[in-house]
Amino acid sequence: MTPSTRRAVLVGEGDVIGYEGQWRTVATARTERGPMGGLAVVVTWEEGGTARFPAGDELLLGGQEPPTGEP
Repeated sequence: MTPSTRRAVLVGEGDVIGYEGQWRTVATARTERGPMGGLAVVVTWEEGGTARFPAGDELLLGGQEPPTGEP
């Protein structure tokens, strides 16, 4: 069974995102400017670590519980 997913418009606390081959839960999300002045979204994971996504990237969201299988 394939988990239902959708593209993220806004990312917030508790969202579950397929990233680097596994599903991770967003602890916090904030925006910041990159060295070239571009906008980015910085996500801190509940599982530890952070990731930086350029604004406009499409993210794959799962349900509130991490789905089984690959993203």
